[in-house]
Amino acid sequence: MIIGTQGQDEAIVTTKKKVSLKAVIAIAGAVAVSALLLPTIERWYKSIPSIDKESLRMAQVTRGDLIRDVAVNGKIVAANAPQLYSTEPGQVTMFAKPGESVEKGQIVAQVQSPELSALIEQQESTLEQLKIEASRGEWSNKEALLNLESELNSAQIRMNVATREKQRADESIEKQVISEKEWAQSQDNLLEAEMLLTTAKKRVALAKERLVFENRNREYVVEKQLLVVNELKRRQQALEIAAPVSGIVGNWLIAQKDKVSPSTPIMTVVDLSEYEAELNVPEFYADDLGIGLQVAMTIAGQNVEGSIIAISPEIKGGQVQVRANVKNMDALSLRQNQRLNARIEFEKKDNVLMVKRGQFLSSSNGTIAYKLNDLNSAVQIPISTGLYSVDYIELISGVQEGDTIIISDYETFNSAQQIEITQ
Repeated sequence: MIIGTQGQDEAIVTTKKKVSLKAVIAIAGAVAVSALLLPTIERWYKSIPSIDKESLRMAQVTRGDLIRDVAVNGKIVAANAPQLYSTEPGQVTMFAKPGESVEKGQIVAQVQSPELSALIEQQESTLEQLKIEASRGEWSNKEALLNLESELNSAQIRMNVATREKQRADESIEKQVISEKEWAQSQDNLLEAEMLLTTAKKRVALAKERLVFENRNREYVVEKQLLVVNELKRRQQALEIAAPVSGIVGNWLIAQKDKVSPSTPIMTVVDLSEYEAELNVPEFYADDLGIGLQVAMTIAGQNVEGSIIAISPEIKGGQVQVRANVKNMDALSLRQNQRLNARIEFEKKDNVLMVKRGQFLSSSNGTIAYKLNDLNSAVQIPISTGLYSVDYIELISGVQEGDTIIISDYETFNSAQQIEITQ
């Protein structure tokens, strides 16, 4: 039986060792390094990113009037810049050079068309022939009328003779000088003369109506041909192409002495008295466009205003083309197709909280922002946004006037609730 382990125990005597100076210095250095690294270790432990201040963009929340607008570009075009066309085939001679000033009605080009000249001569010859035919018909009608009037005169004379014979027969029958048969014969002769006279009068009246109708018909034929000749002469006169407005010649669209076909554009004339802005607006804003919207434009370093006067009904290349008038042009020296920048104002809000636009909108979809607590840190806060403009965005909630928020990209923040800002 084992009573205990006392017999197996052995007492150990410990001896004190002296700590060397080198060990003390090492321990002190380790403590100092730990103290220096403690804030960094703490930030790492808490996952707080440290961001260089030079890489950040900051902006202060302010209160003011916010205009929802869009920045677009475009060009200056003359409100009235008609193209001149050749209406007939032929050879074109230009009288005005590009950049030359012209007055309204001034002849700037002429088209030589031998075919049209020959056609005019043919139609004029036909017109003269129709006039001769009309004159000949008028003479024939007068001759026919003269014959009918001669017959009418003969009938009238015969009527007179029959009347006198009847009177003598009446006197003779009373004296019983002639027989009743002879008296009846005189009466029949008078009746026949009356009928012939009546018929002759009707024939003359009818002939006169027919002559009037035929004369009018011949006149209409001549007038019709005259219209044809006048139209051809008008076309010939249009070969002398006149400037429809006062201005300058823009461009020649063909070369000097070129032969052209009908409806071929020849040149443009630019009216410099009134300009319009031709703007290209992204189709994203197509539904917001409307007649009368205000447009702020910058042309050759000068600011001018205008308003939308026309909107294209179609979209080309993702753009909607609109036209705006240009006000206060007196102090401007403009050129056709001169480039410009513009802003179209869609909506305006008064007295709203707003901050400059930045990449933080795309980083957070406009739902969060980092607000500065002090110079060395910023915290994440929820926000809600409203109206957008080219430079500013409306902040509906989450901030107050005077707050400073970071408006640069949040990609390196790793959605941290807090960041440290290093100088």
